Amino acid sequence: MNELIEKLKDKKKIQAFGLLSKEEQECLKKAGKNNCLVYTIQGDWKKGTAYFVNVSTYAIKPDYKPEPKFVDLEIYEYKDSFDKKWLGVNRDSNCDFLPYNPTTLHCLPSLPNFEGFWYESDDTTPPNIYVVIGYVAKTISSGKKVYARFRT
Repeated sequence: MNELIEKLKDKKKIQAFGLLSKEEQECLKKAGKNNCLVYTIQGDWKKGTAYFVNVSTYAIKPDYKPEPKFVDLEIYEYKDSFDKKWLGVNRDSNCDFLPYNPTTLHCLPSLPNFEGFWYESDDTTPPNIYVVIGYVAKTISSGKKVYARFRT
């Protein structure tokens, strides 16, 4: 995939979108319009359009970096051995970075690659809304699922 991205960055070797292979077209779509340049009639490169057109020529921006992959762990309430209630997350096969199972809410922000807490919203844009740690419990008690996000 990295070779394909490097190929699509080279403005001298690319061709119209409709003439590209399906794999190359998918790579451009995956990079997204904000990470692409389009060749204009005036003979220069401009920011990409809202969608890809078969007759236009596109290149991936030279400074493009792929989006990082994330692991989202749902925060839930559990009781410890002393019958005290806590908020935390469970460790599974793709989160070996968690030190304990379960890991409590207040420990999460200090872990490497922690991005933040978020919940899905049906009524606003963007669909993922980040919340600060102080509002996690309130958001959960209002019936929403809150997640801790980590870069992988």
